[in-house]
Amino acid sequence: MADAPCRPTIVQYAWDVNSADVTSWSLILGAAAGKAIDREAFARLYGPVIRSYLAARWHLSFEDAAVVDGTSDVFVECFKGGGALERVDSQRPGGFRAFLYGVVRNVALMTERKLARRRERGTQGSLDFDALPDAEDTLSRVFDRAWAEAVVREARARMAQRAQRSPAASRRLQTLTMRFEQGLAPRHIAAANEVPVERVYELLREARTEFRATLLEVMATYHPNSTEAEVERLCVDLLASLR
Repeated sequence: MADAPCRPTIVQYAWDVNSADVTSWSLILGAAAGKAIDREAFARLYGPVIRSYLAARWHLSFEDAAVVDGTSDVFVECFKGGGALERVDSQRPGGFRAFLYGVVRNVALMTERKLARRRERGTQGSLDFDALPDAEDTLSRVFDRAWAEAVVREARARMAQRAQRSPAASRRLQTLTMRFEQGLAPRHIAAANEVPVERVYELLREARTEFRATLLEVMATYHPNSTEAEVERLCVDLLASLR
């Protein structure tokens, strides 16, 4: 049996991101249209989601060559002429999450069929065919968690862009980063910034409020036809998948 999937933590996923990696349906459509910069951002954002699903499905590590190759196959399927992204539709039930999940699952099934044919010919790859796959509902939960982490990355990236334009937003983001990326206690953040600890708690409250609003913005881009109440419910479900 291969090693269990080895993946970055949610903190790393949420905070180790370039502030330019802000995506929406416009980026997805840009990737579908062949724009190189959008395809690069698409791959950075959704690569961890794809690899999480494949690693769990195939009982391999996050960095295993089969997982990396499978992720590349998904991008080929998305970007090729007449490929999956040319069929993307913002009206689709379940939004882009459901669309991407379907593409990744189909690529995994194609890989497994190729593996079965090789086995029939007496050859065997790096995957243990007898171990494939886990129940799809379990794999769906793995995908949902990785998807939630990707959406959190988008929200953080939007906050980072605003922080570049606003000293107040920058202070909020810095405080949030010190608390949740660096794991510093509020009293240590206060000492490092030479401010009262009460000010740190105030900044954290403001930053959480800003993050929630930004997360709603991101979710709304994925579900443009949903009501505000529906988007709020989707955000609650998204965050629940991270627990």
